Amino acid sequence: MRDVLQWSFQPSSGSSDTTFYNSFDNRLDDWSRQFTPEESGGLNRVETRNRQQTFSITPGIKGKFGKWTYEAAFNHSEYKARVEFPQVIAAKANALFLGQQQGVDEDSGYPIFNADPARLYTPLTQSEYDSITAYSVYHPKSWTNNFSATINTTELFRLPAGPVGFAAVAEAGKQGYDLKPDPLALTDYYYALKDSDGKGSRTHWALGGEVRVPVTHFLELSGAGRYDHFVFAGNGIGKFTYNAGAELRPMRSLLLRASYGTGFRAPDLHYVFTGPGNTHPSATDYYLCRTEEPDEAIGDCSYADEGIVTQRSGNRRLKPETSKSLDLGIVWAPSRRFDVSVSYFRVSMANQVQDLSTDQLLRDEADCRIGQTTSGKAVDVNSPTCLDAIARVQRFTSGVRAGELDAVAVNPINIAHEKTTGIDVAVHGNLPTSFGTFSLSLAHTHVFDHTFRQYPGDPTINKLAFDSGYDIPRDKSTASLTWSIQKLKWTVEGRRLGKLPNYDQDAFIKASYLFNTTLQYDFTDHLRGSLSVVNLFDTNPVRDPTYASYPYYDISWFDSTGRSAFLQLTWKIGGAGL
Repeated sequence: MRDVLQWSFQPSSGSSDTTFYNSFDNRLDDWSRQFTPEESGGLNRVETRNRQQTFSITPGIKGKFGKWTYEAAFNHSEYKARVEFPQVIAAKANALFLGQQQGVDEDSGYPIFNADPARLYTPLTQSEYDSITAYSVYHPKSWTNNFSATINTTELFRLPAGPVGFAAVAEAGKQGYDLKPDPLALTDYYYALKDSDGKGSRTHWALGGEVRVPVTHFLELSGAGRYDHFVFAGNGIGKFTYNAGAELRPMRSLLLRASYGTGFRAPDLHYVFTGPGNTHPSATDYYLCRTEEPDEAIGDCSYADEGIVTQRSGNRRLKPETSKSLDLGIVWAPSRRFDVSVSYFRVSMANQVQDLSTDQLLRDEADCRIGQTTSGKAVDVNSPTCLDAIARVQRFTSGVRAGELDAVAVNPINIAHEKTTGIDVAVHGNLPTSFGTFSLSLAHTHVFDHTFRQYPGDPTINKLAFDSGYDIPRDKSTASLTWSIQKLKWTVEGRRLGKLPNYDQDAFIKASYLFNTTLQYDFTDHLRGSLSVVNLFDTNPVRDPTYASYPYYDISWFDSTGRSAFLQLTWKIGGAGL
């Protein structure tokens, strides 16, 4: 059960303006109503029902001839589901609560109803509830057919330092999906739902190869190349990608490594083929909050959590994503019981597919119309991002809600560029004693910079700044200590998440810590039991004082789940042990 159902007056156009002229008391009214589980006849009458079926088969062959090994396989997989969820029928609910429309008010332009407010507050009978609700049924499905073949050898030929390894791969396949929604859900038949359809397929083939060359006893080089080609929505796109690496071991305990590679990814099918549709979420009008109520916190503003229409559609002009990555690392392992590694990474992505965020568009629109961010940083109103945000945000042009939010148009786009650099540090060690072995694992990631540019010509945004509109920590750390003796193993793990921007985007909230533990016992080599406790100290999410509405914390990184225990028993029948 996601939530109870609700209703507000919804005109046949599906507009987010729920105002009507009530001739009962000669005033403009804006009614809304939630339906209790008692009115619906119980919780089972408002539950979403989901039945899924999956099927996969992969016949194949593998073998050896001489120094070569080969493998060929065909995979077919499919997914089907029947999803049912309750909905309020807009026209029937309008008639039940408001009666028949009596015309249009000449002064305001709103429809006229003669609606007794007592009707709004009278609990519905079971038959009345049933008369305005129905289950909407979807039958989504997806499928994949793919053939792959690989050949490899550990010794293509020999060099003085050792054998040269080689591998090659070929792939071909097709995949598709069909949402098969309720046809009525594609119209304004249901309250606050005008869904989108989606159906499409694509074909794909690829050829690739990899080679590993021991140049000397302390230097090894590797290289790989691959060409992928996709056909979808009348478009054919292909790209050659490659990777090159080197490993230098000047002494047994020291390894220096470097790699550089490129990447290619075709856009997901639903990003391309989804049809137009509307949803009715709540959103904050940052522009009116900042201009009409500048002294109020955003969460306390009169224009926070307003009902709007989000208009979404796919984009058949999406380009494939591409990337470039560089990795430089050093590993020091003075003994087999201890090692330290440090790696520098730099990743840049172009044409990254991103589903536009309604909240971010509204923040951008406010910055652009006002000419500065909430922290006072100047904004170029003629930048591509500003022009796009202002065009996507629709406001009422007449009536009592003139100037207020009406709708926001969103769809997936290719962003111009994104780049991040940072460092990963890891330490591993274990100490055997007469009363068991102690193992330590430490890992830390620190991001130097993370920049983003949505459209060519836009200024570059620092995603790690508190006023960037993005919610990304600079640091993450993990540490674990494990004690094992014979068949028993006990692990305690701690995680640290670095500071994050607050809701008002004018400061950071503090870093957070989470501790977990697991106790594991092997009854036999094929039977294992474990007890895991997540959030061992029942730690609450970091509270954000500027988050003036429920749940008062950053739901992108935290949740309300407290201490949780999981008991698991694993039994493997036959084969090698666990």
